[in-house]
Amino acid sequence: MAASNGAKKFLQQVIAILAEEGGFDRNLARLCLVSAGNGKCTAEMKVEKEHTNRGGFLHGGLTATLVDAVSTMALMTTEKSVPGLSVDLNVSYLKAAKTGEEIIINAETLKAGKNLAFLSVHITNKESGDLIAKGSHTKYFGS
Repeated sequence: MAASNGAKKFLQQVIAILAEEGGFDRNLARLCLVSAGNGKCTAEMKVEKEHTNRGGFLHGGLTATLVDAVSTMALMTTEKSVPGLSVDLNVSYLKAAKTGEEIIINAETLKAGKNLAFLSVHITNKESGDLIAKGSHTKYFGS
């Protein structure tokens, strides 16, 4: 899955299937893939009312879901080509994203070893470049 065009097309299909299935993954329906390949994945999303808390800001739970989902997509573009199982997920919330704002989610595979992968995610405001949240994700993909 190292080739960017092939990886991006494959991951767009994954997002479509997850969104169609309903359930919690329907929250990924508005996620737009920008690029994918070589252990990295970049996606964008406009924060809509359905993504917010009572204050009109991006919900913390959805922020964690974006860290989980986009980092998993990044891992799927490595030689391992597997989604793996979450072992640890950490999110630091630094700034709020309001309804109507566009965000960019950048995920990178820092290391994919024998059984564990370590991933990093930055979520930024597309217009201002402000860091909204940063996350780390550890995944298990052993046999």
